[in-house]
Amino acid sequence: MKYNGCVNILSSRYKCLPHCLKSLWDKWNHRYNYPVYIHYFDDVYDSQRYRELMWKNVSENIHFRKVPYETPSFIKEEELFYNRRDLWYVRASFSIARKGYLHMCHFYNNLYGYPNTEFEKYDYILSVDDESKFTKEVPYDFFEVLSNREELAGALKVTHAVDKPPHQGNFDCRVGQWEHIKNYIKKYQISPKSEFIKNLLVDPKADINYHKKSSADSYVFKTELFRTKEWQHWNKELNEAGGIYKYRWGDDELNYLFFLVHHDYPVYDFKTVIEGYHDQGGFRHLQDYAPGVKDNSR
Repeated sequence: MKYNGCVNILSSRYKCLPHCLKSLWDKWNHRYNYPVYIHYFDDVYDSQRYRELMWKNVSENIHFRKVPYETPSFIKEEELFYNRRDLWYVRASFSIARKGYLHMCHFYNNLYGYPNTEFEKYDYILSVDDESKFTKEVPYDFFEVLSNREELAGALKVTHAVDKPPHQGNFDCRVGQWEHIKNYIKKYQISPKSEFIKNLLVDPKADINYHKKSSADSYVFKTELFRTKEWQHWNKELNEAGGIYKYRWGDDELNYLFFLVHHDYPVYDFKTVIEGYHDQGGFRHLQDYAPGVKDNSR
């Protein structure tokens, strides 16, 4: 059975993308031929020749969609993450040249209904990075597995703090995050479902122990998630807080936090990376940092 699903890749690593797509088809999608949407900023994939090479060498079921980007007007320039020079991570490796990363996080946190996307047509979405590589035949359909489970989302990789303790870069990208979560819970009078959040709310060392949370990456979603009132409230508050642009709050962590607050289960762990089917940075040696956007004034 083929499910009503699609694959989403927001890409600017044009050197990595052909290899990523080839591995996706060779190791998994050749059995299903799910449509793959390549979303991009500016003109990275405007070239008809480039597109035709992908269609010829990989599949005609690859669709290129240019998507807009713009910094929220209520956020002042000096508040943007790359201007927070008091943070080690900013000083070490996050200049204005990486502003596109903030737009990327905003895109992933607003997938459903984002301009020039078609996710509303589908029941399932798999998101992977353009530098990732499927390394061997995946023996299951991600959408079929998720359809038989109660979870509204899964991930190809779940990382637990006990296995990978947070470092300074993690701390610097979580500024104000716990305070936001507490305010959100209070505003909507939420009784958190997970023991982790329940315990934090009465923990005098919550600011420290907050960093012991898990996170996930490369998500598989049931799109019904995005139509729930809980998600709509969550998404509204995130956008209005501006934490993605001010503090580089990552979509991978934010998605996981949503489930810790609203559900008594985390996302389903496919263990695809741990079991050796997927390498999230498999083609990064071809093109390391993703090229930034052309207009940093937007």
